[in-house]
Amino acid sequence: MVSVATNNIREAIAHLGSTLYDLLEQHLMTTEDDDESDFDEFARETLNVLARHPHQLSFDAEVESGESEQDPESDSSEIDC
Repeated sequence: MVSVATNNIREAIAHLGSTLYDLLEQHLMTTEDDDESDFDEFARETLNVLARHPHQLSFDAEVESGESEQDPESDSSEIDC
């Protein structure tokens, strides 16, 4: 379970994306190259997609501070996955 305590949807996406990246990378580092499952293929493809969008995996609070205090897309104070 991953828990993100924020009212900012961009911060939550960055945190969850980074966590997913870390978990997939860890999984792929611990699997045998000879025995690639469908999940391994999915993990590798997803990791490649996430790696192509590093700006989505980081949250810059200074950039966000120029926006409104409350993001209308984020009404939850905590997101659980």
